Amino acid sequence: MNLILIGLRGSGKSTVGRILAERLGWAYFDTDTLVQERAGLTIRELFEQHGEAEFRRLESAVVQECVEGDQAVTATGGGAILNPDNITAMKRNGFVVHLSADPSELWHRISQDTSSHAARPKLLPSADSGIDELKKLMLARAGMYAKARDVEVDVEDRSPDEIADAVLVLMRAHGVITSTSGRQDAQTT
Repeated sequence: MNLILIGLRGSGKSTVGRILAERLGWAYFDTDTLVQERAGLTIRELFEQHGEAEFRRLESAVVQECVEGDQAVTATGGGAILNPDNITAMKRNGFVVHLSADPSELWHRISQDTSSHAARPKLLPSADSGIDELKKLMLARAGMYAKARDVEVDVEDRSPDEIADAVLVLMRAHGVITSTSGRQDAQTT
C-alpha cells in the first residue's frame, strides 16, 4: 500500500509528503521533480517549449511508476488527477489523500514560495487574478479530486507537522497502517 497526496498547487503536498515519508520510514516521490529530472527542464520550460500535453504525458508515466511499488509516499502535481488512468493507478495501490484549502490561502502560500516561481507555470500575476485562477481550477477539478480521493484534509491554519498528524490518524482509521509510533507498517490484506 502507498500513500498518494493530491491537491492544488500550494496545498503542501511536497512538504507534507517528505514529513510523512520520514515518519513512516517509506520511500518518497515527488512527481513534479521526477518529470523535471526526466525532461531536463523545469515544468515552466516544459510547458513553454513542448506544451501541456507533453508535460501531462510525462507526468502520467511518472505517476504510474511511483504507485506500482509498496510503502511509498507520492506527492503528485496538482493536475495529475486530470488523467483518469492516473486516478485508476492511484486507487489500485494507494490511499489517496486530498490536501485542500481555500483559494485565497493557496494564493498566499504560492506568493510566499519564491523557490518555485521560476520552475512552475505562471499563475496570473495579480493577487485578485491569481485567486480567480485558483478558484477556476478548483471548480474545474472538484469532481476529479472527489473521484480520486479516499479522504480530504483541510490544510488551512495547520502547520505541515499538524497536517501530517491528521493524515496519519486517517491512515490508521482506514486500516492503512497499524503502528502508533515510530516506523509505521502498512496493513497487508
